[in-house]
Amino acid sequence: MIITILRFIIVSITWFISTLPFLIPYHILLTSQSKKIGYKLSIEHIAIVYIFVYYLTGVLSFTGIFVHNSFGIITPTGLNIPPDEINLIPFRWITEGVRPYIENILLFIPLGFMLPCIWKKYEVLWKTALSGITFSLIIELSQLFSGRVTDIDDLLMNTLGALIGWVIFRLLKEHLSKLQDKVSAQSTNIEKIPLLLREEACFYMASAFAGMLFVYYPFLRSLFNLQIIR
Repeated sequence: MIITILRFIIVSITWFISTLPFLIPYHILLTSQSKKIGYKLSIEHIAIVYIFVYYLTGVLSFTGIFVHNSFGIITPTGLNIPPDEINLIPFRWITEGVRPYIENILLFIPLGFMLPCIWKKYEVLWKTALSGITFSLIIELSQLFSGRVTDIDDLLMNTLGALIGWVIFRLLKEHLSKLQDKVSAQSTNIEKIPLLLREEACFYMASAFAGMLFVYYPFLRSLFNLQIIR
């Protein structure tokens, strides 16, 4: 049991490490642009966004977003997507059990909770919902290349999870006000906020996706498995 836990911790750390080639240049640019408007990101904010990225890589790992062409999706004449690789019928698999639905909801609850806690603009419901839908849709589309079914149910349940997370945040907002003040990106004149700061959450999502796709799955995962075998 202890070995299993330690192995998971090590693997999950490599998920985060895979994002560093994208996070570090982004943070250098972000710090530079923030200084130009006289804004300084707090240590608490930096710490919480790293936790946010760590969570995102976990979601991407559990959903399996490695992309390759061994399933014949990419052909010389374009994309060849088998009909059975996409499900557009809601609740098609519900008779086989509700566990996958519950798991997808739980997986995205932290997203809906953390977004408004870290970035106050996501206290607006539709912005959190849009982020949940977009992040889930990217995952589902990438699964076309990993041999997994792209499922409308996953998209719906993930979005529902994000909405539940947002509701939990709203219910606890008064109790979280001091924490939010420490970790959130403070509001300034919107016209002076550079793009890298204004869309910070989107850049972290992109960094997590790029790290898992271009670093972890091609390199770190195979290297880690080789070390375990030895």
